[in-house]
Amino acid sequence: MFQHILVAHDLSPDADLALQRAVQLARQTGARLSLLHVLDERDPSADEHAARAWLQERLREQQLDQLEPWIRRGPAVEEILTQAEGLEADLLVLGRHHRGSSQGFAGTTLERIMLESTAPLLLVVAPAEAPYRRAMAALDFSRCATRAMQCAWQLLDGDAELHALHVHEMAEVHGPDPEGLVLQQELFDQLVEDIQQQLPQTGALLSYSLHQGERSNCLDAALRDWQPQLLALGSHSRGEMSSALLGSLARQFLDQPPCDILIAR
Repeated sequence: MFQHILVAHDLSPDADLALQRAVQLARQTGARLSLLHVLDERDPSADEHAARAWLQERLREQQLDQLEPWIRRGPAVEEILTQAEGLEADLLVLGRHHRGSSQGFAGTTLERIMLESTAPLLLVVAPAEAPYRRAMAALDFSRCATRAMQCAWQLLDGDAELHALHVHEMAEVHGPDPEGLVLQQELFDQLVEDIQQQLPQTGALLSYSLHQGERSNCLDAALRDWQPQLLALGSHSRGEMSSALLGSLARQFLDQPPCDILIAR
């Protein structure tokens, strides 16, 4: 279970959504909550007192008057990663890119955090109107995909459901591959069984399915059918094979998230 959630806030409305979700998850899981803002080192007019006052007002709106935000100045990625490590945060929460922010979390900034953070990254794009009820995990046979699914499970409660999707990738022009599909199904059944034995009993439900075809098409179809509030993806670390199935998917969905995205490596 998550013990410490860190929200990196860039003073944008999108980051407010991240804070709202982090507060909801902290209350659900009993985790500690920390809030961080990094002042732009290239902007001498960046006012620490104004930023602190602005963040404290956001905290008051969440009935967290006693929480004191962390304010740092420097390169955003380095400061976020340093603070996450120093606070021993085990979940890092960000909002999507905000065009009005000089340090909006987008492009290479998000990718660097994704690749270098030891904690899972939750990118929030939707209002936290209620706890997550529908989650989907894109599951291959890599450690990072398994960890992403396990982390997503920890964010669910009560009558929520997590659906694990595996894609047996092949060019659709070649037609179905019944023998390959049978083998993949056997391997996938065993993988899910192994993972399920390690999941804590939270009351949530686990379902899974295997699709055969082109990866992006299968995943897009599953997203349309399942309509998840949370999508969990694995992302290879620098020490692993760069061809891991979900490395490119993680980058794709960071750029165009269909819902909140949880990434683990």
